[in-house]
Amino acid sequence: MQPNLAQVLNTLAHEIRTPLAVSQGYLKLFLDGRLTNADDTRRAMEQTRQALGALATLCVDMGKVSALAEKPVSGVPGNIAGADFIATLRSHDEVKGAAWDGDAGSGSIVTSNHRELAEAVAIAAKAAFDEHREAPHALRVTGGNDLQIVAGASDALPSLQEGPAAPDARAVDFVKGGKGLKLIWAAFVLDRHNVQTWSDTRHRASVGFRIPLVQA
Repeated sequence: MQPNLAQVLNTLAHEIRTPLAVSQGYLKLFLDGRLTNADDTRRAMEQTRQALGALATLCVDMGKVSALAEKPVSGVPGNIAGADFIATLRSHDEVKGAAWDGDAGSGSIVTSNHRELAEAVAIAAKAAFDEHREAPHALRVTGGNDLQIVAGASDALPSLQEGPAAPDARAVDFVKGGKGLKLIWAAFVLDRHNVQTWSDTRHRASVGFRIPLVQA
């Protein structure tokens, strides 16, 4: 389910707060004359530049979320083989370095933008990986009536494969702090493609996806 307006605004406010506070803090030090040498001033201005860059990135992400929320789905829907979709997903920077196994089967996904869908899956998988950076990260693919992808720490995958109806399954939190608006954008994209998502109460570093398939 896609986030509502209140969740989007709360996330935006949370993400703006830190870079704005950093910028204001360093500028106050400068205006108060507390940066006493050129090296201190340069470091402060570099931190301010990075914080303002983070704000600029949030503006870009907000534009992407707004475009998805306000505009109808663009493009002509077409079929992409599940195996080809997985190949696109595997090449995404967000999931590089993770171990892969499984088979996508013979079905196809109906989508007008399979790269956008792959990016949304990759962003959500990376958010799960970030919950447990030290663990080996893996993705497992299963084809059938739907294309199922489970991602996270390796030890989380067996229970995650039980699916969204499993006793320990839970809803994915797409509005968690610290992820900018990327996860919210991903939630809108996944919702538009009727993708089921779930996590596991025993494994924070986990997320599952079920993508509808059409059979040849």
